[in-house]
Amino acid sequence: MSTTFSIVRDVLDKKILDKDNCEIGRVDGIVLEMPQGRQPRLVRLEIGGEILAVRVAHWLVGPTRWLRNSFGPRRSAHVKIEWKHVKRMGRDIHLDLAADDTEALAWEHWIAEHIVKRIPGSSR
Repeated sequence: MSTTFSIVRDVLDKKILDKDNCEIGRVDGIVLEMPQGRQPRLVRLEIGGEILAVRVAHWLVGPTRWLRNSFGPRRSAHVKIEWKHVKRMGRDIHLDLAADDTEALAWEHWIAEHIVKRIPGSSR
């Protein structure tokens, strides 16, 4: 039981950095595998508004889902990062992936393409 609480304390809400130290978000959810008669195993980390909404207040899931479906990039509800890609943990969680190998920056890319690019004087 105390191991589970340690995982929550040590992983949840930590900043996630890609292999180039680019921040790609914070850990909003943790997925554990609970095999019969064996120790729980951390399978993956999840990033996403709907995952966070469930933790904060379940009634926020509907509006969060509506925003995701109505605006911006059409991507899955959350980004899944397999635990095997975690290289080290400390103050932050460091991955062996590049941010662009995930959908974590989909909103940033969409905003740059559809909003920032159209601002007079902006350059890429």
